[in-house]
Amino acid sequence: MNVEERRAMIVRAALRLLAEEGPNVTTLQIARAAGISEPTIFRAFADKNEVLLACLDEVTKPENLAIELEAIALEADLEVRLATLIDVVRAHSEKTGKVLNAIRLAAPPEPRATGKHAEMIGQRWMKSYAAVHAGVQSVLKPDEDRLRLPLADMATLVLTIVFAMGRAGGLNAALPNVSTKQLADLILHGVMK
Repeated sequence: MNVEERRAMIVRAALRLLAEEGPNVTTLQIARAAGISEPTIFRAFADKNEVLLACLDEVTKPENLAIELEAIALEADLEVRLATLIDVVRAHSEKTGKVLNAIRLAAPPEPRATGKHAEMIGQRWMKSYAAVHAGVQSVLKPDEDRLRLPLADMATLVLTIVFAMGRAGGLNAALPNVSTKQLADLILHGVMK
């Protein structure tokens, strides 16, 4: 097994554990979940923070979410498509939130990126968001003529609400939860009686 294959295997194991156990996952737990020894992790990664950053890279790849959005049946009713879209984006956002929380808790705070590094991060984020935004628009497109807002605005609204709910990465688990059905109804019909 080459280094890239080993890194991918470690990241998959770490992502599973982060989703199940949260931010206190150890490199020993990751190694056991990957079926390798702990020192093997450090032949592929410098430290746990590097593993967590690789996990963040993996969960924020727009193609992961785009594939799931493309799988939504466009012939389904708008309410069904919207509910499915919400579930897909919410699950992706919660997974991303868990990894972000783990990184925040495990890594010492770093100064904000500046210069070319900040520009690169910003461009990557914009490209990722644009791909997801386009995916949401395609799910809503069959009913574009029924929407009060332009398609692009509707996609932005949906993503803003759903991403905000998921980014807590499970830290809001004790709070009352808004169901997918409630959220889809709110987006489609507003809050007025």
